[in-house]
Amino acid sequence: MLKFLFFTLLLLRCFPSDDSQISQYIDKIENIFKLSEKAESHNTIQVKVFNELNIQDTPSSPTLAKKQIAKTLAIEIKRFTEKGVEDGYGLIGIVDYFKENCDTVMVNFDKVLVITNEPPQTSTTTKEYYDAGSIFLKNKKNDSAYTYFKKGYELANEFDEAYLIALGNYHLGDYYFQINDIPQAILFMKEALNRFEKQGLNTYILKCYSKLGNIFKSISDFEKGLGYYFKALKLNEELNDEHGIIEVSTRIGAIYLITGDYKVAEYNFKRALKLQEKNKDNKGLVLTYLNLGALYQKQKVYNKALSYFHSGLKKIEEFSTTDVDIIDLKDSQAILLGNIGSTLREDKNYKESLKFLFKALAIKKALKRNRSTAHTCNDIAETYIRMNDYAKARVFALEGARLAKNESVNKELWAYSLLSKCDYALQNYKSSADNFQIYNTLKDSIFTIQKAIGFNELQIQYDTEKRDYQIKEQERDIVFLGTQNKLKTEILWFGGIGLLAVFGLVLALKSRQKARKDIKQQELFTQGLIEAQENERTRVSKDLHDSVGQQLTFIKKKAQNLDQKELSALANAALEEVRSISRDLYPATLKQLGLTASIEQLLFDLDGESDMFFSVELEDINTNFNEADTLNFYRLIQESVNNALKHADAKTLIVNILKREKVVEVLIKDNGRGFQTNKGILQNSLGLKTMAERVRILKGKLSIQSTKELGTTILVKIPI
Repeated sequence: MLKFLFFTLLLLRCFPSDDSQISQYIDKIENIFKLSEKAESHNTIQVKVFNELNIQDTPSSPTLAKKQIAKTLAIEIKRFTEKGVEDGYGLIGIVDYFKENCDTVMVNFDKVLVITNEPPQTSTTTKEYYDAGSIFLKNKKNDSAYTYFKKGYELANEFDEAYLIALGNYHLGDYYFQINDIPQAILFMKEALNRFEKQGLNTYILKCYSKLGNIFKSISDFEKGLGYYFKALKLNEELNDEHGIIEVSTRIGAIYLITGDYKVAEYNFKRALKLQEKNKDNKGLVLTYLNLGALYQKQKVYNKALSYFHSGLKKIEEFSTTDVDIIDLKDSQAILLGNIGSTLREDKNYKESLKFLFKALAIKKALKRNRSTAHTCNDIAETYIRMNDYAKARVFALEGARLAKNESVNKELWAYSLLSKCDYALQNYKSSADNFQIYNTLKDSIFTIQKAIGFNELQIQYDTEKRDYQIKEQERDIVFLGTQNKLKTEILWFGGIGLLAVFGLVLALKSRQKARKDIKQQELFTQGLIEAQENERTRVSKDLHDSVGQQLTFIKKKAQNLDQKELSALANAALEEVRSISRDLYPATLKQLGLTASIEQLLFDLDGESDMFFSVELEDINTNFNEADTLNFYRLIQESVNNALKHADAKTLIVNILKREKVVEVLIKDNGRGFQTNKGILQNSLGLKTMAERVRILKGKLSIQSTKELGTTILVKIPI
């Protein structure tokens, strides 16, 4: 019976859709039915006729099919025919499958199992559980999906079927991805990949690669996402699977579109376009038109963007309203309408923009796509802001935030940014500040995009050193506070005992001396740690420059000789990234140009990379420091300015380095958000502690003054 169910589903999906052929076929069946009423075996013939009609009507008219199945079922129950009743419940389940009534699909399938009294079969029953779970998952019935996936997975493990265990891991990984449990999704999907690779099942290996790429893309880990997509692309090319090449090229292009590598994105999209045109893949062309339109929209080539978007809509209109694909294309239609709306907004055509955005919103709401609906709500709010209608903008931004919650951090971030702007314009300053705070909290939670391919280990090494340094700083604080507490306890205890006052005083003095000694040792240790860190940075910088840099140069030249432009561009980008990392790890210009010119070059580079206005006054201080102090002074300026760029959110930064009588005076001042300069902040900030330690090594004095919303001033005086 179970084989009958799956065969019937396949037959229904593949049956011809020509209306005239179907009509003629049904007429013949109905004539047979009329003749059967006079025959002795008319019940049997009628059942077969009704079943044939059901197969015809299920895809196009599920309600009519269900009525006919009910007639079949009534005949079979009347005849007490177990096989017929079994078929009846099975067909009702199939109709519910086409209607996507997930709550009743498995109810009727389970009745079939009860009637047939079939024992669990690993190959058949397990697949049925997995298929049922997939139906529920597609319709976001997550709890029911998990129940059936788990049943199938447990049965597969009971029979120790390697293929079905791997398939169970894949389905569970897909389930955890849908409920946004990313660690579990990665765990199960990698286990599925490992098992499929051992069995050499390329189709499922490709599915795992694609799904893992999607998972890592969803958390903005684009490097790992691309890694899995490129593996999928390579395997598709080996198998000469053009459909697979189209799918993966599209996903690779989408990541490069997000990261701003527009030329590489265009190459991948147009590769997909060429194959889709060759294979007449109209549904795929809709998605590629959408992607190319988005690409040109980001580059502000609005006429090309609109042309591709409208081409996508026109392609959707070519589909028949009875075509199965038209349901899936509703999503693409809504996105195309939304993108036309946002493009028109950027082109300052606000009324037409709202017209298309509201069309997109209606479709997305009907499809119950919360994430996509949140995006369109934000787009509408953005358009109303451009029209200075902040009250309406706030309504849609608030709805965008509600829909994006637990669905998309990026869209929720966008919504709260818009809410803050609206509240500020409407003079709701407290609400504006609250929404801006939520925006910053969400912003901090988003993963940083890793663009330097192949240098993760270096980043991990740097982070490890930073954490180790922070741990040592905390240990130093613990030692100091522990010593202070011990001293206070001893003083109080012995102070209360008059006869032992002298003894207590001596003990306290010794304890204080020990505390000072401990602090001195900690200072020497910290100084040594900084020196070791600088030595290691220098070593890594030279290794990058001499080894990795030369290899990348060789790859770049070889690619140019072979006329491989894309590889040459990627090698050149990686080479520039290596040089940038190398310069940050150790400024070679200190020895080549001297301290003054190195600082001037540093500030010039940072000014070019930032929107902040720099005001610089720098006097010649090349002869005032030895080699070690020169590096420490350079790092002090580098860290101070980087802190301002990272945290201040200022518009102006003043950097003055002046020579006074026997003193080098440094003033770094911004007009940013500022902070409270209490003792707790200064003790818990690793950046401020590092600055203070460098100033102490230079035997100087450090003063930090900061006021919220008024900015921060750092003043350093170093004797020379």
